[in-house]
Amino acid sequence: MIAVAKDLGRTLRTLAELRPVQILARPPHALLSRILRDLPGGHAPPTLASWPEPPAELRAFAEAEKTRGRHRLAKLPVGSLLRAYEEQYGLELGAEATGPPCAWTDACAVRPYPASVRARRIATAIRCGRRDLDSELARAARAVLTQLELHLLGNHLLENGLGLACAGAVTRGAEADLWWGAGRRLLDWQLPQQFLPDGGHFERSATYHLALCAGLCEIIELASAAGRQVPAAWPETVRRALGWALAVRAPDGTYPLFNDASLDAGPAVDEVLALGRGCGLEPTEVAAGAAGTLRVLPDTGWLICSSPSAWLCLDAGPDGAPYQGGHVHADALTFELWVEGERAVVDYGVSSYGRDAARAETRATRVHNTVTVAGENSSEVWAAFRVGRRAKARIIATAPTPNGVAVECEHDGYAWLPGQPVHRRQLVFTARALSIDDQVASATPYPAESRLRLAANSSLRHEGGAITSSDDQWHREFATPQPARVLTQAVSADPASGAHWLLRW
Repeated sequence: MIAVAKDLGRTLRTLAELRPVQILARPPHALLSRILRDLPGGHAPPTLASWPEPPAELRAFAEAEKTRGRHRLAKLPVGSLLRAYEEQYGLELGAEATGPPCAWTDACAVRPYPASVRARRIATAIRCGRRDLDSELARAARAVLTQLELHLLGNHLLENGLGLACAGAVTRGAEADLWWGAGRRLLDWQLPQQFLPDGGHFERSATYHLALCAGLCEIIELASAAGRQVPAAWPETVRRALGWALAVRAPDGTYPLFNDASLDAGPAVDEVLALGRGCGLEPTEVAAGAAGTLRVLPDTGWLICSSPSAWLCLDAGPDGAPYQGGHVHADALTFELWVEGERAVVDYGVSSYGRDAARAETRATRVHNTVTVAGENSSEVWAAFRVGRRAKARIIATAPTPNGVAVECEHDGYAWLPGQPVHRRQLVFTARALSIDDQVASATPYPAESRLRLAANSSLRHEGGAITSSDDQWHREFATPQPARVLTQAVSADPASGAHWLLRW
């Protein structure tokens, strides 16, 4: 009975965050997905007969995506839904004008998300010289148009818009105009909602941010080359998004792995920035403060501290989008630290997208560089892509110090417990050290633990209270474990004591 009440409660808390369209659109979408198993590709709108020469960066990006996709696909478990999806992404499509057309061999081919990605890649291949893909593009675009993912919204619906707009940009005729019009309307509707004023995507995953940013660069280039009118808001959005990508680019050229992020799951930062430049889209850079050591992405809630020897990114913002929590991790106030260009304090990464124990572990607070209270998660993550109550984190203050910068932040993810505990964290970042003070303020005392996950080859020196160490792992790429050390210390119930870490390099 208690389990039933718990399940009902978290389901209601999850539904409370959704928009009505997400609930109302689910039954018809489920019905259509069963009916539309073999959309025809005949009577396809013709593609443009001639094009101006495409930017070299567009060709290079298409080839890099083909290579990345093949590398990733080789690691995904046979029979998994994720592999079935990615097999339909058009991995055989590069910039070359040779090779066989796509093969639609799986029911996933007509699912709207993989069909959207495929439509975009087919359109780019056509822009780069392919001439044998008209029917394949029609099948993909028709699959998307008849199954718009209004029940999900978020990055899925934005990808639907990109796929349709790209298909409509490279073709001509009444159906092509329908694709272009539908795609444009989706982008006009969703871009202001999904891209924050600081340039970040609202699901707060750098991987999905970069994939969508690249798609926007592609549609702007394709539409401009085809003579379609590009709304002024699109390039303005992309420039801010590129600026965000530049801001979160770590010293090794990668990015933080907060929420669902894997380095093999999306394009690299430098590849997207190069694509943007090739399409005439320069990033709007995020201004630095505190003598150049501090950058704040206020809407995303990420804060970046840097020095010649170290680079830190702190997640002190909302846990994902308000009505799309599929990629949320319970990681409020977590951080990653690079030292001498290498990851030293690491995020756990992503070990699974399935509804299994590995997925629960991936999203749990205990595997992130933050504090657990009473063994609970800071956000109520459940199933594979669900979340009920959310932690609300915020930056209280930032201030320069003689050698760096100090940051104070807190979150209320445990305030539902009796006594309303609040996790408060202070970090002091300098050129050669990082100190972390964790406190849990609560009217009711709870056992609490602060954890740090270090790359196994890290040379960081650490000090603190009674610290225990254990061997574990982290995932730089999806489900690809690397060794790590996890340091744990208790957080004193006395807020004046809490837990203290000092990391030196």
